[in-house]
Amino acid sequence: MRNARSAFRSISVNGRFLSQAITGVQRYAFELLTALDHLLCAGAVEQIPVTVLVPPNASVFPAWHSIQIKQVGRFTGQIWEQIDLSIHARGTLLFTPCGGAPVVHQPHVITIHDAGPFSTPAAYTFGYRNYYRILQKILSETAAHVITVSEFSRQELMKALRIPKEKITAIWLSGEHILRCEGDDSFLSRNALTPGRYTLAVGSKNPNKNLRGVVEAAHHLPPGSGDFVVAGGVNRSIFVGRQDTASGVKELGFVNDDELRSLYENAACFVFPSFYEGFGLPPLEALSLGCPVVVSRAASLPEVFGDAAIYCDPRSPQDIARQIAGVLQGRHPDQTTLLSHAARFTWESCARRTWEILATHCL
Repeated sequence: MRNARSAFRSISVNGRFLSQAITGVQRYAFELLTALDHLLCAGAVEQIPVTVLVPPNASVFPAWHSIQIKQVGRFTGQIWEQIDLSIHARGTLLFTPCGGAPVVHQPHVITIHDAGPFSTPAAYTFGYRNYYRILQKILSETAAHVITVSEFSRQELMKALRIPKEKITAIWLSGEHILRCEGDDSFLSRNALTPGRYTLAVGSKNPNKNLRGVVEAAHHLPPGSGDFVVAGGVNRSIFVGRQDTASGVKELGFVNDDELRSLYENAACFVFPSFYEGFGLPPLEALSLGCPVVVSRAASLPEVFGDAAIYCDPRSPQDIARQIAGVLQGRHPDQTTLLSHAARFTWESCARRTWEILATHCL
């Protein structure tokens, strides 16, 4: 049964993510809407008009067919979100897949990926964590429904924001988008990397990602373990704490999707010793390409990876190194297990479940 108070015949989507650099939350928004566009085109879900509203500085305009994109307003950033988006989404159900949302617009459905600003405040700048603490408290109270990305995050958000259990739903993400990338094996030769002879880590220098533990673990590996490679950028406007890499670790910086696919495919092991994680997209991308993964026995990671990963203690560089060494010696699930586990996670399933929630609060 539909919400009797709802009288909305269309859905607006907060498209601010199309003006931002791609990280995990922007990837989620893009892949979710792409999968939803396919379902709408195929007539596989209820036909409700969807318009993605984007700010003037949006730089990416996906070639969706059923989902419209409309550039609106004159502001950018959080001011656009609070003023322009609110004005142009009036009379529609608003869906915000990542970031913030206007506090004056109702109803809306929001995705909050984790409770990081509440659970690990030291990982964020003072301004960032306090802005999102206040904003998420307001939004979680006024939203028609909250979506998150794992049962771990659901429990964390229920505790931090006091969200009733019937008002928040966990919907898993997928790593299958990496399969659409072509790969760029020349990237390996340009960086003097030998296929099957390096361990890979990917992530920002958010202290939660524990890149310091990666660097320290590299020095505990036995001789002949190959190279240790770290890929990913740094967002200093959000995250605090400097973590310099040391000798023996190749830091590649930002890599594009084709380069990332080649890094995953040719790595002997992927390591992700995160302290706090709402879902864990990079190791699932690696798993989708058959790369063995070592992840923390912490936060959402055991929930997502089950028996398909090797687990480490993220607070022990020695244990991280010990588990990596085991993978390099062949002690890990076989490739059939890795691929079949990754195949359980699809963007179509994510889109269908999300659409069920949106449609319930519309029309």
